[in-house]
Amino acid sequence: MAQMAIFFRRLAYVLGFCLLAAAGFSAPVALAAGPSDASGRYSILREGDKDTGCMLTLDARVRGRAGLKAQLAPACRDNGVVIFDPVGWGLDHGRLVLTARKGHSAHFDKDASGVWRRDAKEGKALGLRPL
Repeated sequence: MAQMAIFFRRLAYVLGFCLLAAAGFSAPVALAAGPSDASGRYSILREGDKDTGCMLTLDARVRGRAGLKAQLAPACRDNGVVIFDPVGWGLDHGRLVLTARKGHSAHFDKDASGVWRRDAKEGKALGLRPL
């Protein structure tokens, strides 16, 4: 009986470790609020809410190289957005994290009007307005 108890304790330990390891490796960004809350199509805005004419799609069903899949519409002509080229996204403690093709990221906070605004400490003003 004692051996069985030891076996199940060890099994629980190993399974718990495997679950934690799998969560850490498969999801680099914690999905706090749930990806469906932020998924969809967005218009990309510059300072003063000026529309860039670019559209970004955040897909909650498909995993990309850097979290969930983000895709910039091919018609985008804003040089800064095209260079950043978002390929992945996720939610981290209620903040939207966009990951660029080269691996760096930008963080966005949702305002009262539903627009995701880039953290001012990270550079020029940028916003994502849901379509």
